Amino acid sequence: MGRASNRKKAQRRAGPDSRKVRQGFQAEAARPDQLLGGLGELVQLAGRRVEREADALPAWRGDAEPVSAETPPWPESSLGDRLLQGTYLGEAQDAPCLLTARIPDAAVIAADPAHWNIAMSALVRAVVFDGLTLDHPAVSMLLGVLAPIAEAELAYARAEASMYSTGADWDDDVPEFPTLDGPVYLLGERTLVDTVWAAVGDDPLGEVITVLIQALDGVVPGLDARVAADALIGAFADYYRCERPGDLEELERIGYPGGNALENLVDAGAVAPAGILPAGLAILPVLARLCLSDSVSILHRTA
Repeated sequence: MGRASNRKKAQRRAGPDSRKVRQGFQAEAARPDQLLGGLGELVQLAGRRVEREADALPAWRGDAEPVSAETPPWPESSLGDRLLQGTYLGEAQDAPCLLTARIPDAAVIAADPAHWNIAMSALVRAVVFDGLTLDHPAVSMLLGVLAPIAEAELAYARAEASMYSTGADWDDDVPEFPTLDGPVYLLGERTLVDTVWAAVGDDPLGEVITVLIQALDGVVPGLDARVAADALIGAFADYYRCERPGDLEELERIGYPGGNALENLVDAGAVAPAGILPAGLAILPVLARLCLSDSVSILHRTA
């Protein structure tokens, strides 16, 4: 199994925005007191985010009791176990079900990042566990609300990347995007990266990519399946060590694009920013179906 980078894992799980992470986790240069202070800030930030989401959830559920999406118990270390244990996708089983939820008004969702997070987890649940398609009215409505937010998130990421590449100082007058609640981050980094991790397991990347290409062929109109597979593996490899024979050659071919599968697709010109969330939500259930299995390998399952 690929081993998660502790620094990258902390960024995805604990919660500062990407700029603070890059500053806060420079362990080589930071003093112990600085590291402790930074860790305390992360814990406080994560706690506030949890509280805001808890405050927002009643608007989606009303008086109804929450009902989790059910899946079979998967054997330890199986594909299904890896897919759902401790992942955003596993957490999405407890998200509001769009078939029964009382969805807030679009303006309410758009105005509050806590609602973005709930909306994204509800969409993930909808396409993976509840069998809803992208043209379902509730799904298409939420995608419409989140589309401009995703475009703003991608623009912010580009501006941030440009700043770091040139060594420029961050303009404190520019409002920071709430990255950890951004739909591109939640779907492209947290959900898809964890799903690819479950799919890869201990298998060589080249063989996994072949399976992904077959599975993704024709899933997103106009998107080449190899481009999609490379974007997914490139994001995954930014967080995990890939050490099987032939892995390095595959990564060199892909070119190490980075840690967000959806950003990789946009950067490659394969999907327009306005269509990146529908593309990700079309890809996700295909990957999930590969992994909702008691097998330990998608290679064995698809043989």
